[in-house]
Amino acid sequence: MTIETLIKVVPPPAAPSEAFSGPWEVVEAELGTALPRDYKEYARLYGCGDFLGFLGVYIPRCRNRYVRLESAARATRDMFVQDEDLPYPLWPSPGGLLSFGRTDNGDCLFWLTQGAPEDWRVVVWGRGLQACETFDCDLTDFLARLASGEILPDDFPDDLLPYNPLFEPYDPPPAAAMVNLSWRLGGYGLGPSGVSTLRLRDED
Repeated sequence: MTIETLIKVVPPPAAPSEAFSGPWEVVEAELGTALPRDYKEYARLYGCGDFLGFLGVYIPRCRNRYVRLESAARATRDMFVQDEDLPYPLWPSPGGLLSFGRTDNGDCLFWLTQGAPEDWRVVVWGRGLQACETFDCDLTDFLARLASGEILPDDFPDDLLPYNPLFEPYDPPPAAAMVNLSWRLGGYGLGPSGVSTLRLRDED
């Protein structure tokens, strides 16, 4: 499947929030793996937002570390590293589970990184059941089937549909604040002085 299936069911927003168009080489080098083509198109067209008011997909380089792919994937791996009941290994082990999203209920969404990235399947770890459910589809096909009611993971709420809008971008992040700081060297008001402009740090 390709992202066109998702676009037909859930049109992308006119103004996506923190959409990512690349460069992908740096992100993939940081994760140690190539990523699926449909996910790259998703990150470019949809950006950060809520599916069905319930599910979010991580996007590279987002200001919020909780929805930034690089940091959220590591945090999820660390959360499961002691879980001996998982049926698959964890990324970065070959064929391991690499997290790409999460639900409001705490369910975790993974790629099963077996084979080429275009062949990766979706695995849902249900928080309530504390078990994995594997779907024979890629990320965007999974979202399209979920939004059309064709599939429903065992631990997802039964009343997920109907929902409007099917996808809603997150509020855009505020512009970074700038602060002017006056300074003077030396005591008693003596010595050179000046003004420095500081940019407040974004959330890690």
